[in-house]
Amino acid sequence: MTRYKAKLKHLLVKTNLVFLLLCTAVSGFSQNDTVRINSDYQIMYCSATNGTVLPMQEIQLLLEGPKDKKWYVSFSVNNSPAMILNGDAGIDFSEYNMSLFFKNTSGHIKNYTIELKEAWLEDLSPVVIPEEYKSATIQVMPLADPEIDDYYPKAKINTSQNYSAKVGKNSSYSVWVPKGTTLLENKSKIENNKQEIKLKIKWPNNETTNYFKLIETDAFGCNSDTIFAGLEIVKSFQITFDTNNTLCKGQSIVLSPITDLPSDYSYLWSTGENTKEISVNKEGTYNLTVTDLNDNQVVKSKVEVITQELPAINIEDHVVLDDENPIIDIFEKGSSYLWSDGSTDSELSILESGSYSVTLTSSNGCSSTKSFATKMKSELFEINLPEIIQMCGNQKMSLEPNLSIDQEYRFLWKNNSTDSSINIDQAGDYWVKITDPDGFQKTAYTQVIYHPNPIIDLGTDITLWDGETAILDAGNENAEFIWNTGENTQRISVNSGGVFVVEISDEYNCTNKDSLYVHHRKGEKFGLFLGEDHSICSGDSVLINPIIEGNPTLPLHYNWLGLGSSSTEMYLKEDGRYCLEVTDANGNTESDYLDINLLSTPKIDLGQDFETYPNKKIVLDAGTPNCFYKWVTGDITQKISVQTEGRYWVEVTTDSNCTASDTINIGFLENYPYVGLPKAFSPNGDGHNDKLFVRGEDVKEVNLSIYNRLGHKLFETTNINNGWDGFFKGQLQDIDVYVYVLEVTFLDGKTIMKKGNVALLR
Repeated sequence: MTRYKAKLKHLLVKTNLVFLLLCTAVSGFSQNDTVRINSDYQIMYCSATNGTVLPMQEIQLLLEGPKDKKWYVSFSVNNSPAMILNGDAGIDFSEYNMSLFFKNTSGHIKNYTIELKEAWLEDLSPVVIPEEYKSATIQVMPLADPEIDDYYPKAKINTSQNYSAKVGKNSSYSVWVPKGTTLLENKSKIENNKQEIKLKIKWPNNETTNYFKLIETDAFGCNSDTIFAGLEIVKSFQITFDTNNTLCKGQSIVLSPITDLPSDYSYLWSTGENTKEISVNKEGTYNLTVTDLNDNQVVKSKVEVITQELPAINIEDHVVLDDENPIIDIFEKGSSYLWSDGSTDSELSILESGSYSVTLTSSNGCSSTKSFATKMKSELFEINLPEIIQMCGNQKMSLEPNLSIDQEYRFLWKNNSTDSSINIDQAGDYWVKITDPDGFQKTAYTQVIYHPNPIIDLGTDITLWDGETAILDAGNENAEFIWNTGENTQRISVNSGGVFVVEISDEYNCTNKDSLYVHHRKGEKFGLFLGEDHSICSGDSVLINPIIEGNPTLPLHYNWLGLGSSSTEMYLKEDGRYCLEVTDANGNTESDYLDINLLSTPKIDLGQDFETYPNKKIVLDAGTPNCFYKWVTGDITQKISVQTEGRYWVEVTTDSNCTASDTINIGFLENYPYVGLPKAFSPNGDGHNDKLFVRGEDVKEVNLSIYNRLGHKLFETTNINNGWDGFFKGQLQDIDVYVYVLEVTFLDGKTIMKKGNVALLR
């Protein structure tokens, strides 16, 4: 519960005389020509209160003076400057009531001494003031000062509330409660030289505005000011929040609910937190449920938090100022400013380089602070760096800027180098950012353009025969040329042997050179050609007959290098490179070469001839995979199966067209009855050989299948009397060779399998 003291007091008067109220009364008895204070006056007064007593305590003294004369008197209070009673009007009565108003707020008894200073008549003749009646001392008691502690100006209906009060140790007190309210407890005890009062008040069961009063009466019988304790009786406590729920971006605020009634509460936020206060750093709606733990009353509330952007301060970290107008202005409507020098304008005039800061507070209450350094333009360094640099070919250079002020700098180049210079070996845009000791930066840019050295190609070395001339062309029109012959043209004519060198320089002063060797021979030019390279199969050979073009001087000498032969032609059968040199009678030699690529021939071994038992499946393998195969049976696979006697051969061809073959004879120990198919049939409808039937003796069962070249089955039967008519799916097949597979079981249970070809004719 909030604790405070309620003290209501009337206005105080000054401790000296505040003002006089003059009241007159006429007395009927005689008077001497003296002015005196009547000794019959009240010595002690209570201090003024807010009760029935006047707001300021009135003190009255009866003065006696000359009869039937106008007289004057001056007085002072507690030695204050003297004042003339009733001013220039004087006093026309022999008795006069003098009224003064005093109030004691000192907390202890206070004395007021009223002293008559001088008296005189209207004609200014003095009047005697007897010494024993010259002054009067009045005591004003201190105002009692009761206190109410542990007071709160709100309470729930039909609830009891405890209050504490303090009055003087020897005082009495009275408590007043309004109608409908019950004073359940009224106790007091002496503690710490004070009278401690414990009150318990039960408030009515309806909402209202009310109060109770406490009055203290001290030991002198003086009453205190009345203590009014106002109270609002309500049905439920309420929750409010600070009106400033604006969240500055990047910061946080504390949400603190305010309850209007003292009690023990529990708190539950929509964030899950159960503390009274929470700190939030993002906008949104925050719901709060508060429970009064004394009566389990629940009140819900919510607060909207709105995010505001921090004001932007548009000042660089390092500011270069114009020497003639060194002003920084950051005006933003509705904002306030505080610069590091204490000024509060939106602009700051800076007269010297240095460090400064400013805090900008926007109209929404969010603040940003910016520190920055300034430098006058005349104090900032300058960078001297060429804007364009021309380079040639593979030329390299060191790029280093010149700086106007000699001081320490930090460098940052485009390639992240921090050296004061960098090596350049390629074209591109380059920049360097230079920072002085105060952090001020400047950036300089340069473009490096690389021009290729001019391309010169005089060609390969040449041979000139007697009477021949060649033109050497350096290309590169509009360039400058220097030949080792002394000529300076793009093209020169040569008819002799030797080394010819040219150097050229283009428009960018980029240079290059090339050279050519000219061989000079006597006689007529001739050529030697061996023809194209050859690929032959292993075991084969090729005849090479050289071709001579031109008119060489005879006789010619042939030299097959590495073979020790001088033949004009040569059979070659081994793998390798073969070179031939031909020399004429003048000693001029021409040469040529060719390559012989020996291709491997497939190796085939069907094995030795043999005899075996009938019905045994024999597999013949041509070996050498991934080749082309041709069997005597018409098969084209690497392996075939045979079950009949005969002479079998296979021819194998590689993808490089090298061929090999082998033959094997196969016989059977027993001779079974013949069974098989004819070599051909002609389904042309002439009634003769129109169907293909199995023929044989002692046959018990058959299984016949017919396939085309693609391996598709066209016909199948297990009936020896059912033949193929050449049709498949209602369509007569083309004239071609077809493959059959025949499995025969004889009456004695023996089984054989045959495979072969049959021709379809028309």
